[in-house]
Amino acid sequence: MMKILNLAFFLTVLSTKVVFGQQYVNQDFALGEEIRFKISYGWFALGEASMSLGDSLVEVDGQHYYQNTIQAGTVGLFSWLAGIENSYSGLVNVDNYKTIKSEKHINDRKGKEDQWNVFDYKRMDTDVKVVKQRDGDSKLKSFTVGLTADTYDLHGTYMYLRSKLWSGFEPGDSLLLKTYWVDKLYDFGMEYGGVDKIKFDGKKVITHKFYGLFPVSGTFPKEKAVEVWILERDGMGIPVRIEAEMKIGKVRCELKEYKVRGQRLISSK
Repeated sequence: MMKILNLAFFLTVLSTKVVFGQQYVNQDFALGEEIRFKISYGWFALGEASMSLGDSLVEVDGQHYYQNTIQAGTVGLFSWLAGIENSYSGLVNVDNYKTIKSEKHINDRKGKEDQWNVFDYKRMDTDVKVVKQRDGDSKLKSFTVGLTADTYDLHGTYMYLRSKLWSGFEPGDSLLLKTYWVDKLYDFGMEYGGVDKIKFDGKKVITHKFYGLFPVSGTFPKEKAVEVWILERDGMGIPVRIEAEMKIGKVRCELKEYKVRGQRLISSK
């Protein structure tokens, strides 16, 4: 279920500028934005996921960082059966989308799991601390994970892709990188599939289609198992649908609401 909830992390491109005193800081994303998705399996509602940015940047050692938060959880019957509530937060560099620290907190029927990551790009490794609570027992584990120049964590991956998906792609063009997740680096990428017309909120809309490039596995039984449709509106790219062909069947994430600083810009029924 957690893999299903994590499929909604491919997002949009915005462009704006923010003033810090008399200094201008260039950034690609609107502060205070929030994107909410509904996740379903066939006719059944599985859960909801949201991605949001803080209303201001954080300054650390003269560098500016986005405050990025991702939340996902089950709803309805599946909440009663599985009861999953996940949250992820991190500080992502405005200039290169490298995360300097992040947290992961998982709460489900089996127990709780908390993870803290501190990234060091001079040593090219990540200091990791994990606490697992199961059946009344608590276990602490600390370790390091090596990095590469093209490694991004969950937060950096989603923001890096958002910043690149509108860079003059032609059908068949792809963007590849490595994603850090839990304790390993994974190959990941997106391939542009061209313009596609789909039905969204009862209307036909023209979108840009992308394929997620995952290794074939027990979770994703075929290549290009993940498809993403992005709507361009007023110069902004907004993901409206994500579909994943998984071993259990097709799981769909659809845009529920997109807003910036409380102003609703797009919503669906």
